[in-house]
Amino acid sequence: MSGWTKVHDKEKFGIALYNYNARLPQQMSLLLGDALYIREKCGEWYLGYTLRDRTKKGVFPKSHIHIKPSITVNRNYETVVPNESPIVLEITGVLREWAAIWKQLYVRGSPEFEQVRFLMNEVISCRTHIMSGTVPMDELKQVKQKITARIDEGNLLLGLDLVVRDEQGDVLDPEDASTISLYRAHQDAADRLHKVKSSDNRSSQTSIARFSHSLFVSPKNFVCANAKSDCELLLSLYDASEGRFFTENYWIKWEGIGRERETLKDYRAVFTDLGNSDLNREKVVLVCQVIRIGNMDYKDKDSEKNEKRRDKQNIRRPFGVAVMDITDIILGKVESDEEKHHFLPFVYCSDREFLDTVIRKVIAAKELNHKGQGLWTSLKLLSGDFKQAREEHPHLISSNASIVRKMGFPEVILPGDVRNDVYLTLLQGEFSKGNKTSDKNVEVTVCVCNHEGQVLQNVISTDSSRELANEYRSVVYYHEDKPRWNETFRVAVPIEDFYSAHLRFTFKHRSSSEVKDKAERPYAISFVHLMQENGTTLLDGNHELLVYKIEHKKPVDSLQYLALPCTKLELEQVGMQYGSQMALSSKHSAGLSFTSKDLFTITTTVCSTKLTQNVDLLGLLKWRANPEILKRNLASLSKVDGEEIVKFLQDTLDALFNILMHNSDSDIYDNLVFDALVFVIGLISDRKYQHFKPVLAAYITENFSATLAYNKLMVVLKHYVENLNERQNLDFLLKVMKSLEFIFKFIVRSRVLFAALNNGKGQGPFQDMLASLFSSIGAMMLYTQDSMLTVQGAAMKFLPTVVPDVLLVFGAEDLSRLLVELVENVPEERLKQQKMMCISDIVHSDLFRIPECRAILLPMITTQLQNLLEVRHALEICAKILGDVLEFIYAKDIGSTHEDISHLMLRLLRPVIQTVIRLDRSDPLTACFVAVLVSFLHQMDEYHYNQYISHFATITDLLDFLMEILLVFKDLLQKKVFPNDWNEMILLQNSVILKALRHFSHTIRDMFSNPFKEQVWSNFFHCAISFLTQDSLQLENFSQNKRHKIISRYKDMRRETGFEIRAMWFNLGTNKIQFVPCMVGRILEMTLIPEANLREATIDIFFDMMQCEFYSEVSASTNDKQKEYKGNFSEFEYEMITQLDALVEGGRGDPDYRNLFYSIMFKCCAEHSVMREQGVRFVKLVTRLMQLLLEYRTIINEENKENKMSCTVQLLEFYNEINRKEMYIRYLHKLCDLHLDCENYTEAAFALQLHAQLLRWTDEKLSRVLMHDHYKHANTHWNLKDRLYFDIIDYCKKGKMWENAIARCKELVDHHENVTLNYQEIAKYMRMMAEQYESILTQIRPEPEYFRVAYYGKGFPSFLQNQVFVYRGKEYERLSDFIARIQNQWPSAQLMSRLSPPEPEICDSTGQYLQINHVDPIYVEKPKFAGKQINEQILRYYKVNEVQKFTFSRPVKKGEGEEKNEFASLWTEKTVLVTAYPLPGILQWFPVTSTSSHEVTPLENAIETMETTNGKLKQLIKQHTHDMNQPVNPLSMMLNGIVDAAVMGGIRNYEEAFFTEDYLETHADDADRVHRLKDLIALQIPLLEAGIEIHEAKITDNMMPLHQKMETCFDELRHHVEQNYGKKPRMGKFRHYKTLPMRLKKISAGSLASLDNLSDTSSLSHLGSMTDLISSGVRSVRMSAAIGKSPGTILGGNVFVKSGTPGKNSTSKSPNKKGGTMSAPNKKSRESISSLVNTRRDSQVREAFLFVLYPMNCKSCEILAFFRLGDFFLRLFTT
Repeated sequence: MSGWTKVHDKEKFGIALYNYNARLPQQMSLLLGDALYIREKCGEWYLGYTLRDRTKKGVFPKSHIHIKPSITVNRNYETVVPNESPIVLEITGVLREWAAIWKQLYVRGSPEFEQVRFLMNEVISCRTHIMSGTVPMDELKQVKQKITARIDEGNLLLGLDLVVRDEQGDVLDPEDASTISLYRAHQDAADRLHKVKSSDNRSSQTSIARFSHSLFVSPKNFVCANAKSDCELLLSLYDASEGRFFTENYWIKWEGIGRERETLKDYRAVFTDLGNSDLNREKVVLVCQVIRIGNMDYKDKDSEKNEKRRDKQNIRRPFGVAVMDITDIILGKVESDEEKHHFLPFVYCSDREFLDTVIRKVIAAKELNHKGQGLWTSLKLLSGDFKQAREEHPHLISSNASIVRKMGFPEVILPGDVRNDVYLTLLQGEFSKGNKTSDKNVEVTVCVCNHEGQVLQNVISTDSSRELANEYRSVVYYHEDKPRWNETFRVAVPIEDFYSAHLRFTFKHRSSSEVKDKAERPYAISFVHLMQENGTTLLDGNHELLVYKIEHKKPVDSLQYLALPCTKLELEQVGMQYGSQMALSSKHSAGLSFTSKDLFTITTTVCSTKLTQNVDLLGLLKWRANPEILKRNLASLSKVDGEEIVKFLQDTLDALFNILMHNSDSDIYDNLVFDALVFVIGLISDRKYQHFKPVLAAYITENFSATLAYNKLMVVLKHYVENLNERQNLDFLLKVMKSLEFIFKFIVRSRVLFAALNNGKGQGPFQDMLASLFSSIGAMMLYTQDSMLTVQGAAMKFLPTVVPDVLLVFGAEDLSRLLVELVENVPEERLKQQKMMCISDIVHSDLFRIPECRAILLPMITTQLQNLLEVRHALEICAKILGDVLEFIYAKDIGSTHEDISHLMLRLLRPVIQTVIRLDRSDPLTACFVAVLVSFLHQMDEYHYNQYISHFATITDLLDFLMEILLVFKDLLQKKVFPNDWNEMILLQNSVILKALRHFSHTIRDMFSNPFKEQVWSNFFHCAISFLTQDSLQLENFSQNKRHKIISRYKDMRRETGFEIRAMWFNLGTNKIQFVPCMVGRILEMTLIPEANLREATIDIFFDMMQCEFYSEVSASTNDKQKEYKGNFSEFEYEMITQLDALVEGGRGDPDYRNLFYSIMFKCCAEHSVMREQGVRFVKLVTRLMQLLLEYRTIINEENKENKMSCTVQLLEFYNEINRKEMYIRYLHKLCDLHLDCENYTEAAFALQLHAQLLRWTDEKLSRVLMHDHYKHANTHWNLKDRLYFDIIDYCKKGKMWENAIARCKELVDHHENVTLNYQEIAKYMRMMAEQYESILTQIRPEPEYFRVAYYGKGFPSFLQNQVFVYRGKEYERLSDFIARIQNQWPSAQLMSRLSPPEPEICDSTGQYLQINHVDPIYVEKPKFAGKQINEQILRYYKVNEVQKFTFSRPVKKGEGEEKNEFASLWTEKTVLVTAYPLPGILQWFPVTSTSSHEVTPLENAIETMETTNGKLKQLIKQHTHDMNQPVNPLSMMLNGIVDAAVMGGIRNYEEAFFTEDYLETHADDADRVHRLKDLIALQIPLLEAGIEIHEAKITDNMMPLHQKMETCFDELRHHVEQNYGKKPRMGKFRHYKTLPMRLKKISAGSLASLDNLSDTSSLSHLGSMTDLISSGVRSVRMSAAIGKSPGTILGGNVFVKSGTPGKNSTSKSPNKKGGTMSAPNKKSRESISSLVNTRRDSQVREAFLFVLYPMNCKSCEILAFFRLGDFFLRLFTT
């Protein structure tokens, strides 16, 4: 196999056809569609990289790659792109960029996902369309526009950069564009996007930029079930608002019976000459009138017969109409496409309906029942006239396409467009029956005849698609005496025949019978002349024609009618009343008779460029015929309607110049002709007729021929300029100034024609005269009267427009001087805006392209601009002119511009900089001037920089400039004037600033090092670092595509800037110390930029700073030769840590930087003999801090708040360690805020407590390091500490840490007692303390659980890896809940099932392993509690809080054999954990700092188990004794588990394991422990007895079986234990506590007799009295008696007696609620009880009754009395 070789240029670009998975490290995986850059090949393999990840290179198979033709572009490095059109390349790049973002939108579930998908599909579809290669050029433009619009819309939606384009829509290359053109392209693109964003729908309205438009119509098919005769389809445009057609008809013949019908695929028409006014009509409708051609009657009888014969009458009969509203299509609101077919529903016309009526009815109807019948057609709106439309859309407009013109003139009448047409509309008629029995079927036939009565041939056009005809026949309405036709057609009479022609109308009845119809002759006639007697044409409008009846139906050609009146108006003019009979002489009216009953109305519209209807205009055009009225005609021209003049523009101008040249009386007519010419030019300049300017320009170029007119025109013009005495002259002179452009066009054209005829004769006098004319205009500028302002302003506005023409006959440099003189003649305070507009026009003129002229004009321009910039006037026009000038001189084809740039720079650069400084950033003009400034600097080369630097007169001026420009640069970088998506503009600005900084750095080094100017050096450093750190240069934040574009065009500008900063730093020399430590933060900000070369080059600046401070001189000794150095870099270190914290937290820095910083700095410090120790310590310190900060930054953005807290604590501990109090406090409060977010109020209080510990109870003023923003108004130590304590107490109360709140209150009380003596505050905090004390004793406080969590594996963050923590659980959180919470935080972690230490493989693995178990806190008795009886509520807090040691046990298996008794082999390992800090604390968890374990023998384990069980049982008994509301279920389960050996094996397991002789023999050392275990077993019996008594007192009836079973088991157990291990004293008589036996409840009034079998009847005789006693003394006591199995067994309920007000008779109350007071028994009751006492001499009974008889008010006495009373009743019922 041969080696690797470079590929040919044609093979460098490929596309992956298949997915490919790499199998070896050197291979590269491919995805379908990947674009690849191929560098080398070897056999069947390629080497290269994908364009989506250019950093990864690899090998991939050739078989998977499709090679595409490509080209290589070399800028900063080689780039390969496919050899495709720019738009296809752009689409490809856009789709790749969108696809990456689109995936992210899908992952996030963004609603924009569908919008982007829709746009991508559209763009892909258009790309496919373009790549097919079948798109015509005209359509390609539209597709390209559509694509660019979609790309811009998508970029806007995704927040991508703005795409700037050139005029052709291609992406603008910044390297080929000037700064100003690039800025303006951005503005245009932003405006375009703003329109897209503000548009309500996707299809924005088409911009109407042209004056003429065309509508392409292509009918496809006509569907009509009853159209069996031949039909005519007449398509035209109809104005629904005006109720009239405004275009000619497009005629289509539809074959009827016996012809094979085909679709209308070959029919195409273009409705032309549609102006903007037509498109803006309120409602435009496409109407298709269907005319049936055939017999009068349309019958469907005998269809077979009808199919065999053809209609022979050829009568035009109305059949129906098809209508469609196309207003939205011609307005562009709906996209029109030739491929889309539109439907025009068809509606029939009845015999009595007119077509016009049906059209109006159909348009007004909301719904039509067309039954699927109608016309299918395609429509497309085209810009331009027919010629333009055919050039741009040749595939649509073929050679057979018909032209359908608008009725009337188009909005622009071009020269050569000669027309002489009359549009005639047959409106309506009214005809009498005559001798008919019914109304006639009237048919009107129209023809054009000359004065001899001969019919002119081929002058009538019924439609645009057929040849001219001799006559026109109207539609026939059946038996209608008042027909309304509303039919329009065109009459095109040659101009030579027009004067003698007239229109003749003949009326004929059409019979239904073919035989009769053949015999019919015209019965009446009407006519009208086309020309009037005064030489004008027939007026536009309606004409009521007289109808003459033809006697005896004579032949029409033989009739003599021209001498008769033709219209009603003529009849009135000859003095005859309308409607009277006329006696017509036989000579002139033979065979005709006038009838007043008949009437015929027509409408005419003359469309002629040769004939007019205006008498005054006609007189001017024919001035030679009547020269005596020429003066009046010239004066009357201004009264002629403008539309008439523009129609006859060429003829009018010809007449004016003929008068000027051929009339000898110049004094009279020259001024009149000039006035008329100014009027015509002014008319054309008017907004209404401004589209006729091209017509006028074309006339001057092609038709104008007055060779001597220039002399007269200049004489008259100069006369008007120099004679300004009268107001009338001023008004006219204003019009003259507005007409200067065309006046000079006439002058120049006339001179050019004259010179061509006479070989340049008279050139000198002409130029002198022209210069004199300009001088006169210039002199006019010197006038200072206010009345002259408008004229002077108009002169400056319109005079630059004459430059292109004047340059044809006048020297460019001379003209430049004349223009400079004109502008400078204007006083400085007058017409500032107009003056600048004039200068702007001059800049855009051809003069500015000539270097010699620029040298003349630029001084004047810069002077004017400088004056305005200094006074801040007309800034907008100044910015525009400056931009235009700079853009102009950027061009390559205008000669040398080197000196132009120098001149502009020296005069205007400083004013532009100062303008940028003064403008507010919100001002839109700021961006304009910044673009101008960037353009200045962009076009300046090294020569210009040196020239500008050297032109300052003093070093102070240069210093001011540098300070100023550097501040401007910095401000532009920090407060951007360009939007963020103007990426190309921002990058260009950056490249220009970098170029300027390089030049200025040399100047600063050379000019301001000695003497040293600190401020300018500082400004440079700050500006350069601001440049380097700006967001727009951080390439790593951009997409691969964008990053590649930037680097290929500009490289990485950060690297070059960093090298320049480094060079400047090391050129500071001994002045470096002035920038330490103030520059530490900025240099650090620079080095944190993630660019490897930049970091390597700049990190060592820190070491240089350290040396600067270390060797800085602090004081001088007495001996001048010796100097004392500082010897440390504490200030540098302080600033470094401060800035590092802020920058890393803000997102700067990464592990690579940390490692690189350590390697470079450690090497530098280690090699330094003096600074080594301090330096290495500092490097390690900073490296550690960076590690902590990076962890903190990584975790802080996660949802896991516990990890955030851990990182925060690590940082605050670090800052506490290095004594950075302000940072320590900042992170303490961050930790507090995190706790508050999680409602960890206890931990939040402890965090604030750490801040408070830094403060003293003094009035000492707070230092800045001890302050925090949360307490801005605290200014002394005690004030801040007081506020902190107030919040701490509040958080402790919310966290139920009342003990801690009390401690804080005590401190506050002590402070106020001994310092402030503020008794009010003392009282407040004492009340708080009282509340806390009461809360401790009365409120329920759940005890927290503690859990051990071990994090094994390196998959956890570094601060958790292989570490063990003890967690304080949340309220009521048990082990299962805690495990679930931890697993939710680490869903990928695996939970370990054993508590044994993990294997080393687990600790070193990259996975995550969790070990979680419950731990018990180890209570250490407080010294203050020693030897005291402490309330359990108090002790419970300290048993689970303020603990630092925890323990847990795990079973350990010993020995190989199996033990019969598991208790004998139950070895356990007990582990004690010590945490770093007591819990609770500033965290809910702390790391374990030490661990100790020891094994526990089975016997020790049994002893510990018994001790624990007895302790728990004793605790339960105490709880139930003090709180009768405690639930009984835990007690039931514990008692049952102990007494019932079947559940837990009981003590028999211990006996079998440890009490045997074998065990004692083999474990002689355990004798004491065995004795201890036996003693614990014996001690359990009294506890069980007490528990069972309490259980009996609290259970309900349904639990009685369980209790009875427990009693039985207990009796057995007690007997066994007492027999073997001795008897222990009982704990007390718990059956007396607060309850009466449950059995007493069973006694009722009906069951007392059951007590007769008791042994002592005397005592029972008083039972009723005792019941009364209990009823009166104890609330709601119900007694019952039952005989139990053992005398000590009772089952009692809760009957309480407490002090307070007497309660109502009700059920038992809670012991926490107040009950009634036991009242004294009445006399009868006392007697009964005394008798009973005498009978029973028991001292306890007597004592009980004494308490009953003589109750005490003491609460304890009441309780004791109640207990003893219960015991009395017990003894009473059990004896």
